Amino acid sequence: MHPLVLFFFFTACLASKYCPLLGPVFPAAKHLSDSESFAAAKIHLSNTLDKAIKTSSILNSNTTSLSLQLFSTNDVDPLLEYYYTAPIIQNATTGVTKVDADSVFRIGSVTKVLTILVLLVEEGDAIFHEPITKYIPELRNAGVADDEIDSVRWDEVTIGELASQLSGIGRDYGFIDLSRFLPESQQRALGLPALPENEIPPCGSLRICTRAQFFEGMTKEHPAFPTSSTPVYSNAAYEILAFALEDMKNQSFESLLQRDIINPLHLHGTTYSKPHDKYGVIPRDPTSSFWDTDLGNVSAAGSVYSTATDMAALGRAILKSTLLPKPMTRRWLKPASHTSSLDLAVGWPWEILSFNQSRTLDLYTKLGDVGDYSAVFALSPEYGFGFIAMVAGDDSSDVTRQVADVVSNAALPALEDAAREEACCRFSGEYATDQANSSISITADDGPGLKVEHWINNSTDMFDSLKTLAQPIQLSNVSIRLYPTGLETKNRVSFRAITVDPFAPPGLGPVTSSCWSWVLIDRNLYGSVGLDEFVFDVDDEGNAVAVTPRGLRVSLERV
Repeated sequence: MHPLVLFFFFTACLASKYCPLLGPVFPAAKHLSDSESFAAAKIHLSNTLDKAIKTSSILNSNTTSLSLQLFSTNDVDPLLEYYYTAPIIQNATTGVTKVDADSVFRIGSVTKVLTILVLLVEEGDAIFHEPITKYIPELRNAGVADDEIDSVRWDEVTIGELASQLSGIGRDYGFIDLSRFLPESQQRALGLPALPENEIPPCGSLRICTRAQFFEGMTKEHPAFPTSSTPVYSNAAYEILAFALEDMKNQSFESLLQRDIINPLHLHGTTYSKPHDKYGVIPRDPTSSFWDTDLGNVSAAGSVYSTATDMAALGRAILKSTLLPKPMTRRWLKPASHTSSLDLAVGWPWEILSFNQSRTLDLYTKLGDVGDYSAVFALSPEYGFGFIAMVAGDDSSDVTRQVADVVSNAALPALEDAAREEACCRFSGEYATDQANSSISITADDGPGLKVEHWINNSTDMFDSLKTLAQPIQLSNVSIRLYPTGLETKNRVSFRAITVDPFAPPGLGPVTSSCWSWVLIDRNLYGSVGLDEFVFDVDDEGNAVAVTPRGLRVSLERV
């Protein structure tokens, strides 16, 4: 790398203190249920929810019920369960009278996660790059639009763009269209003009659209944006994906969902269609709450019924790649596009929230609303953690979002602390060899990653060596921290080192203050091995017994 380019990247790195890589700064805690930090966070979370219900500050305690589970990939049982049954449910004549782990809620657009998972199980993600016209004859026969303002150019729309809300098509066809949904008197009162009958969708609000009606209407709708220009939320996109899957497999989407997800994961409380009323949390009555509303073709976008137990099982399965190859899961749990908010990105179909505290931590979520029901499903791939919150009753959508914030604010810092606690026990200590004057001291302080406190190789101070290798940059202080790569075997765990000056002055703007540490990995190669590569040998309990700075070709045993 040219010295001036190196200077640019290295000083940019220095400007953000430790500048960890994107991703976990410690291996995920394997024993969250035993963590004191996480135990304290659970108590705080439960107390916060208790107070919120008592004061009705988050939810209307008379009318709104809540089901919440926190889970991890290393625990079969929930990390935390919290259920609240509103009096309206306690006194209900239809459905359950007490909310528990197996009470059924509608999850609305969280359904979209299952729809994409079915697609990935059946076809993989290579299909994301294929045009939807390859699989939907109605769109293929729509022809190529001459006027891109009036007509969607369907030949440009890919399956991946539909899945990631980047297709540019409209939100719905027919579903709750105001021309059918609102009385004419209310339409006029709102200043809406009278429409000729041929401009009013014949279906969607009062009766279910047939496939023919749906595509006839969709091919006449205006696009919202060109493809891949900006995320635009669309339920219709998921209707189209479900139709495509049905055509590919010559089976109903419901049967594919049953075969690919519900049966393998034993999701006994999860259904595509309405289950028996006796299992459901039904505020008011089945009709006004939307409990018994058949969404028809919109079902693949938002119709599934499920329980906290089942959604936690689904979350574990996604994080553990139970149904997909691990490389595909890693690709799936990545952003597809930014939004106008720097802390919100979109995926397939994830709504990815970035929590920027001492570093960036992404939470892969999906929110869903239908009638009196709302849900949020959240996953942290970094820590093998997730939660599901389901709400039924008044203001359910707002309640779900507030609960998600309360859970995230309590759980995410505790996850980091728990991982730090375990990493300290597993990896910190003195490592040395009798063959030469070589040793390294590793600990876990309040910063990110494992801190290298001193490092000697063949009587040479490696901190001084790294200062020399950084020239022409003059480093006054050197901090070396090790971050997990995610590469590991049963008895070996890989880390990479990031070297920065944590006391460097702040940058002037994003170019000089952003973290460029990712461009420095493998920068100093010695015999084709990076000086930043470290591998720990671990015992059957996962505790380190030795560490190898691989570029130096020496193994140091834990003292």
